[in-house]
Amino acid sequence: MKASKYVRDHVSTYGKEIKKATANKFGINNSLIIRAVNGDERALKEIGDMGRTGERLATSMPLIRENLKAYIEGTTEYNTALADIYKSGGKGAIAIDKAASDVKIENTHYNNLIEEYKTSLFAKLESENQRHDDALDVIELQAWIDTQMATVNAKASLESTSNKPFLAQMKADADYENKKIKHLLENGSDSDLSLIPKKHYSTNPVIKLWNNIRDIFS
Repeated sequence: MKASKYVRDHVSTYGKEIKKATANKFGINNSLIIRAVNGDERALKEIGDMGRTGERLATSMPLIRENLKAYIEGTTEYNTALADIYKSGGKGAIAIDKAASDVKIENTHYNNLIEEYKTSLFAKLESENQRHDDALDVIELQAWIDTQMATVNAKASLESTSNKPFLAQMKADADYENKKIKHLLENGSDSDLSLIPKKHYSTNPVIKLWNNIRDIFS
C-alpha cells in the first residue's frame, strides 16, 4: 500500500528522543501510524488491540492496583503482626521457662535448706544429748571419786587417831628403857626399877575401843 502524499509529518524531526522513547516503551512509531492511516489491516488490528488493551488497563488497573495494594498491605500487616506475635510469644515463653526454672531452683533450694536444718537440728540434739550424758558421767565419776577419797581420808584419819596410843606406847617404852639404863648406870647394885614409872596405853579401855573400830574398817 502506498503512503498518502497528503500526510505530512511536521514535528517528528523536532522530537527525535521522545519519538525514540515512545517506540521503545510502547511500540508506537511513525511506520505503524502511517500504515494504519493508509489502511493497512495488520497495523489497524494492532492499533485496535492496543486500544482495547489500553481501555481495559485504564478501566481495570485502578481496581487491580487498589486490590493488589490492599492484598500486599494486608499480607504485610498479617505477616508483620504474626512476626510481632511470635516474637512476643518467644520472649514470653522464655520468660515463663526462666520463671519456672527459677521457681524450681528456689523450691530445690528450700527443700535443701529444710533438709540441712533438720540434719543440723538432729546433729545438735545428738551432740547435746551426748554432752549431757558425758556431763552426767563426769558428775557420777567425780562423786564416786569424792566418795572414795572421803572414805580413804576418813580411814586414814581414823587410823591416824587410833594409832596415837600405840605411838605413845612406843615412845613410852623407849623412854622407860632410856630411864632404866640411866638408873642402872647411876645406881648400880642399889638400882630399883620399880621406882621408874611405866606407862601402859594399850591397857586403856579407849584403846580397846579403837582396836575394835580399826577391825571394822580394816
